[in-house]
Amino acid sequence: MSEQPDLIAAWAAANQACRDRAQVVGVRACDDDPEWRRLEQVANDLYKDALDAGHTIAELVEAGRAS
Repeated sequence: MSEQPDLIAAWAAANQACRDRAQVVGVRACDDDPEWRRLEQVANDLYKDALDAGHTIAELVEAGRAS
């Protein structure tokens, strides 16, 4: 079970990386930016992994706010 908090932290960091990249390229340009799309895919995969591991959306939202 010690892996699960690390999964939440990894998702929160990946989510923050997406937000940081969006600020660089501009929110409207995100879909056209390959780096943002890559970061988004990593965050989405970690989100799914966290849900599959039994975490709740509320836990992920809380971690996202804390990052």
